[in-house]
Amino acid sequence: MMTTIILCILVGIIFLAYHTTYVKTSTVKLTIPSVPPLTLVHLSDPHGRIRFWNGELHKLVNVHEPDLVMVTGDLTQHSGQLARVLNQLAKVKSKDGIFFVPGNYEREAGRFQKRVYSAAVSRSQKEAWQQVMTVLENESAVIEKDGSFIWIYGFDNSIYGNERHTEKEIRQANLTIFLAHSPNIISLIHNEGLKADLLLTGHTHGGQVRMFNRTVGAYKHFHIGQKEDPFVGVFGISRGTSRLPIRLNCFPEITVYMINPS
Repeated sequence: MMTTIILCILVGIIFLAYHTTYVKTSTVKLTIPSVPPLTLVHLSDPHGRIRFWNGELHKLVNVHEPDLVMVTGDLTQHSGQLARVLNQLAKVKSKDGIFFVPGNYEREAGRFQKRVYSAAVSRSQKEAWQQVMTVLENESAVIEKDGSFIWIYGFDNSIYGNERHTEKEIRQANLTIFLAHSPNIISLIHNEGLKADLLLTGHTHGGQVRMFNRTVGAYKHFHIGQKEDPFVGVFGISRGTSRLPIRLNCFPEITVYMINPS
């Protein structure tokens, strides 16, 4: 009897560990006229986690040979993990760059009792991010690709109310991509009537626990994955790659957007 109980406990632990640390790849195919074929990888919410059941983060990304990589915040759980995470992202091979918007854990640390980073620590961290990625804090970047212009705008909603926007380049782009950490940004986008082809966010971790295809944990009011939206074309919310505290039926995720695949 005791042996059976121990065996059941071990099986349960392995089952939860698998759901919590095995990264799945979600592939989304999109048709967007006037841009060349592109492979875009979306990462979010690693919270310091760079190694998984099925490999290191950079290897899981590089196998897709991305043109662009988008990272939507919460790189670490605390600042002591930052160098290790950035070293991993530095190994990512993205033909046209890695683009980053900060999350709430870029502004504060701690799980139960959070403390806000000082201005000096924030500056130091931003300098470290910029060594590896293009940082967009209410800023834009424009990429020319085979004669087409890709406009990437990053909303800084790492602190609610901090997000700003500009409409300057939107009309000039063949492809417009919005980035934000929290999917709450959709309210500002709708209220302001902003337009894009793709919005990428994270923050929710997919709720971490799902039963009967429904979120049991937090953020039940947000969808998981992609849905059509009249303002941003496709609104994507990543489950992220974090493992906190456990996951069930909500695997860590790397999302690969294949735009105009040949």
